[in-house]
Amino acid sequence: MPREGPATLDDLLKQAKTTNRLLAAQLKAQMSQMDVIRLLSDLSLTAREIGEILGTSAATVAVTQQRLRNKSRKKQSEG
Repeated sequence: MPREGPATLDDLLKQAKTTNRLLAAQLKAQMSQMDVIRLLSDLSLTAREIGEILGTSAATVAVTQQRLRNKSRKKQSEG
């Protein structure tokens, strides 16, 4: 049965986390994990937060973010 009254900050946080996980699941079906991490990194989320959303470790996310930065630097130096 739904609760009466305004949502608490905890309720909103839980809802946001659930929404993020559902969105990530949809994106993972259509994009590579690297592309999903790139997208979520553009939202200024930490590696830990991205890892929680994607169900992976913060270390895995951090390594991927470093690879993305290296690719970006390489493209900038070539072009």
